[in-house]
Amino acid sequence: MLCNFLISQPLEPSELIAALAHATGVRPGQVDVCAEEDGQDARDWEAFVLCTHHRVRGDVVMSLDVQVQPATVAYGAPETEAELAAALAARTGAAVLYPDEHVDPETYWLAAPAGGSPAPVVTRARLVAAEVAPDVTAADERPIYTVDAVETAVAAFPAAEVTPLGEPAVRAADTPAGVNAPGGTSQ
Repeated sequence: MLCNFLISQPLEPSELIAALAHATGVRPGQVDVCAEEDGQDARDWEAFVLCTHHRVRGDVVMSLDVQVQPATVAYGAPETEAELAAALAARTGAAVLYPDEHVDPETYWLAAPAGGSPAPVVTRARLVAAEVAPDVTAADERPIYTVDAVETAVAAFPAAEVTPLGEPAVRAADTPAGVNAPGGTSQ
């Protein structure tokens, strides 16, 4: 399984390793985490979970590319990107966005901590990427992302407008089982 996540708070590599190990049911030594700008020579390409991360700017601060080997299912790993995002949100306390291919390129699914509930809220979010001026320094060329709308209010994005995104029939069909759906109901 290949996953692309954007998260709302910075996490240290050790925190990513612990969260991914917990979410997939493997030992931390079976998770390899590396910054995109670091060399790839020291990677453990045989690890059950590979994660490459880099910093972005705005409402989300990290981008994660995660590869989970099929064998991890035997350890209780989530089988879908949605389930892994929900597990990461629950474990780290960060809001985790992942692509929604059914609506439009700016609409993402969002798994975020839900107050005192062990299951995160799963809702849709609109993520807007700002154009970066060509004359900025190399350190400032990282994309700037703004979450400008969500279907359900979440603490990570208090300035986002709460509004319906996408079509209701698609939302109900795509919300992962066992997590809070938009509007606070569980599927």
